[in-house]
Amino acid sequence: MKPLIRALAFAAVALPALAQYAPPARDLADVNRLGAEFQRLAAPALAEVGAYSDALLLMTSVHQTLKDEPTPLIAIDKAIDKLDSYMRRHERDDPPLPRDVVRFIKIVHTWLDEVKMGPPPTDLLVLRQRLHLEVIHPMQRTVLMQAIQMQQIARNLQAIANSFDGKISSNLGAAQAAATSGTTP
Repeated sequence: MKPLIRALAFAAVALPALAQYAPPARDLADVNRLGAEFQRLAAPALAEVGAYSDALLLMTSVHQTLKDEPTPLIAIDKAIDKLDSYMRRHERDDPPLPRDVVRFIKIVHTWLDEVKMGPPPTDLLVLRQRLHLEVIHPMQRTVLMQAIQMQQIARNLQAIANSFDGKISSNLGAAQAAATSGTTP
């Protein structure tokens, strides 16, 4: 997860520096090429953000299962099934799931296995609290931090889009003025 944060922070710092020190685009074809390159480079980071959000939803679902199921052992089995199913769905992903996500899933799986193999639990409150405080909260903070970073990136891209909109309007106005001036006697 930290590499993603570093990459996004680097992009937020490097894009203005690149714009300042890199050779400027010579024409709109260069701008289009640079835009496509930016999209290509940003896609893996955005996929990692999506994977982290999906994993947070998984952990929330596991927590809810432990809370809603009246029989503790059945709740544990259902929660383990959810974790296993999620890992099977993503075992061949390219790029693979973020290391932090896999680590959290393995931790929760271990906790569930320990409770299942120990004496029969009468209540899963302690396990649910541990899951909530040690897994869901850190993941939630990370997802919120990612959302803030994406908002900043979106604002930067929106500023670029607004600049393009101004130029488009200016060009269309000039083209319209030229078209109407050529038809008046």
